[in-house]
Amino acid sequence: MFAALMGAAAQAESITAPPILFRDPKFVKEFVGSYGILSDIEPKVSADEQALLSKVQELFGQSQFKAAEQEIVRFIKEVEAPTDPEKKPGDISATMVFVLGNLYFSSDRPDEARRAFLEAIRRFPRFRRAHTNLGYLYISQNKLEEALPVLQKAVELGESSPRTYGMLGYCYLQQKNALAAENAYRQAYLLDPKNRDWKVGLTQALMQQDRLAEATSMLDTLIAENPEDRQLWLQQANALIGQDKKIDAAVNLEVLRLKGLATESELNLLGNLYMEQGEAQLALFAYLDAIEKSPKLDVPRALKSARILNDYGYPEKAEAFVNKVATVSTLSSKDHFDLDLVRVRIAQSAGERGKVGDLLRDLFARDPGNAEVLLELAKNYDAIAKNEEDEAKRTTQLGEAKSHFKLALEKPDVAYQANLGLGQLLIREKQYVEGLPYLERALSLKPGDKASLEQYISRVKRAADRETLRKEREAKERAEAK
Repeated sequence: MFAALMGAAAQAESITAPPILFRDPKFVKEFVGSYGILSDIEPKVSADEQALLSKVQELFGQSQFKAAEQEIVRFIKEVEAPTDPEKKPGDISATMVFVLGNLYFSSDRPDEARRAFLEAIRRFPRFRRAHTNLGYLYISQNKLEEALPVLQKAVELGESSPRTYGMLGYCYLQQKNALAAENAYRQAYLLDPKNRDWKVGLTQALMQQDRLAEATSMLDTLIAENPEDRQLWLQQANALIGQDKKIDAAVNLEVLRLKGLATESELNLLGNLYMEQGEAQLALFAYLDAIEKSPKLDVPRALKSARILNDYGYPEKAEAFVNKVATVSTLSSKDHFDLDLVRVRIAQSAGERGKVGDLLRDLFARDPGNAEVLLELAKNYDAIAKNEEDEAKRTTQLGEAKSHFKLALEKPDVAYQANLGLGQLLIREKQYVEGLPYLERALSLKPGDKASLEQYISRVKRAADRETLRKEREAKERAEAK
């Protein structure tokens, strides 16, 4: 195996200093210079190897990576196959293999580095820094399953650097082992309290455990140190929402908005938070800003915002918002159709029955098979009929309502509402026998709690039975009269 490592070293291109996962200059300096000998957990080196290590360390300090590799390769060849016939071939220590692995890793040759570290560990199983650097290598390749046991072994052997604990925390966090991640990050934070990554990791570990108050406190510290980091503001907003502190969460989103860092989705969330507090005007401003913020409007989200304004009892603000959405030049014909469906709901909330009918008839002409349009048309005709005093007109309106309800029955998305609506219409007209099957069909389609509908159907059944008995009695009387 070591011969293969040497062959790779001899054939490899010159070593440069490319970017690796850990860009911290302090880390690089510690990493490439990790050649000192620690008794008990580090393999011993010969006097010649010690002298070479000192020279290699100087070359690394001068960024002369190619020269460092050449020195090591030349040394290994000379030890294993001496040019002096008087010298016997010797063995290379695990430390020299480890040094070669560091060279490969720092020059972005991970496969060669991995083989070198594994060989160093094979030669000296308690080689702590070989375990540590192999763990870093695995993390740089996002091989967390392989990294975790290696780093655990390094800690078992006495490794106590904050970076190692931080990397352990990262592995645990990705495995959703939040408690272990918390403990590892706390140790890293204790040893290196200025490092932002350890504080962020600790915060995430706390959030995974739903310890939101503690996470919020940590985020206060992070935000004070990094006020332009939008992700920190967002994480804290999520933590505050989880604690039902929605006004505090809105403050975070407002900060992002004022800094120009809020996205369309975050502005929509801000609007929703304002709506829950009854601040419709503030919500409208947030929704309008969301439209301006996005290069391509998220139409479904915008229409959802309009429905929220309307459903909370602010149809005039919903209409103002919809009118603004309608001015966006990139809307498709489907977007305009969906927009008009929202206008229907706004007009319904405002009690503008005539406008509702006009909008629905226009939508029906554009898409006669649309399930929502068919249902809303049926309900609108039914509502008009309830208040119509002219019997001829009322009969016409009821006929239209029944017709559209029956068309809507065939649409799975609205079948429940259509069956229920038609059944209730017929019951109101005292047509109990005719209305009962539609109510029973609605019951079979109803999700969730059915108790109230079952009670209603039970009353209708009794009325239907009475109606049936009455008709039978009347039929019998007519027959006897004849």
